[in-house]
Amino acid sequence: MSFSALLLLTALSVDDPLPAPDPAITAEALSHHLHFLASDELQGRGACTPESARTSAYLAKALERAGVAPAGDEGSYFQSVPLLYTEFADTPVLILGETTLDRYGEQFVVRFQGAPESVRGLTVVVVQEEADLPAEPDPKVALVVQSSRSKGLRWLEEAGQENGAGWGLILRVLPTREAGSPQGVPRPGISTPEGAAAPLPEMVTVYGEWAERLWDGEVETVALVCNGEQKLVPERNVVGLVRGAGTADRPELADEVIVLSAHFDHVGVAPGDPESGEDLIRNGADDDASGTAVLLELAEAFAAGDKPARTILFLFCAAEERGMLGTYYFADHPTVPLESIVCNLNLEMLGMPDPIMDGPGLPWLTGFERSNLGPEMVRHGLSVGEDRRPEMNFFQRSDNIVFVRKGIVGQTLSTGGANPNYHQVTDEVETMDFAHMHACALIAHGAARLLATGQITPKWNEGEPKLGR
Repeated sequence: MSFSALLLLTALSVDDPLPAPDPAITAEALSHHLHFLASDELQGRGACTPESARTSAYLAKALERAGVAPAGDEGSYFQSVPLLYTEFADTPVLILGETTLDRYGEQFVVRFQGAPESVRGLTVVVVQEEADLPAEPDPKVALVVQSSRSKGLRWLEEAGQENGAGWGLILRVLPTREAGSPQGVPRPGISTPEGAAAPLPEMVTVYGEWAERLWDGEVETVALVCNGEQKLVPERNVVGLVRGAGTADRPELADEVIVLSAHFDHVGVAPGDPESGEDLIRNGADDDASGTAVLLELAEAFAAGDKPARTILFLFCAAEERGMLGTYYFADHPTVPLESIVCNLNLEMLGMPDPIMDGPGLPWLTGFERSNLGPEMVRHGLSVGEDRRPEMNFFQRSDNIVFVRKGIVGQTLSTGGANPNYHQVTDEVETMDFAHMHACALIAHGAARLLATGQITPKWNEGEPKLGR
């Protein structure tokens, strides 16, 4: 059976039970959704897997029962997201000068952004400061940058070379972090077939001694040898709609759209021996089964209530953990006119209190100072805090940033800043605080209602959003 056929069969053959119908937002329903989404059965909800298809089927079923109208392809709840799935035949090898690094996972790892093709004879250029970045990309050059996304990768983005577009290879150095254990063949790579204007290079993170040597300019040439196969596979966003009715004095609000979003994927199963008995499933309870569960409850509440003034689109995003691929696809192929979207309110990691806040049930809004959304929510009595973790750059690390890059006000409600289980096998349902999550869901509903009724007109503050482009 083909991979595509397996996904389709899985999506159509499951009948996972939903919680009892209830237009009220309840902790019980949130718990039901979360126990399913973060269960071991779903194997960490990795993109392009049968478990991802099963998850999306559950979400569509919930929207249908709630009375949310389908807003995907051809009258369905699904928007097809074609992705490239890369499988590897053997373990990659990195050659630095005359030295071969062959302990994948210990000495280096690769984030594959395109077809798994070997590159050889690249000249190394070290970018220690932004001024070191050459003006134009060169496919015969391997750039060495800091592993910090807020430095080396941000400089590339600001130069119009996001994800290293146009270069032969990107080498991220991490000399102080303890290296992992040797691994076999890398996990499959997932990317978009539409790609970028310039080809995207592989992104290699080098650990330890060789990271230091690269950073110090001791390596002049580099090669990456890899062997794999790439094929087109299906993924899908889940999209539903509650149509707005406008108001007596502002009927035009019906044609304006608020996008409420959350990503339903996680990072799947960790490397290791499945026969060992060790827990390898990265369940993703907080990231982002919590936001997905809250979004399901918001959809049911809005579908059961009075017609909102603005139209509300519920977007459950696929493959966020692989580079927000589902959200980018939606933004490039919107199922409503892009110009009708006036705001994106995204929900991410709402299952655990952030200790930096003043107690449980208090979410913060990323980029609070960038728009009028946060202050207006507070003015209307909602307990929404400022982003107290600006150094973690959450504003640009969640799905809202895709809408921001389209010129749309987009921000994320979250409490996920200090979760020690982030992307670990310990991100389990048992770590969730459902009283906190319920309180956050009520705040998210209140914020969405302010937008949907037209009480808030979203707008950037002067000079924002400052993305360096």
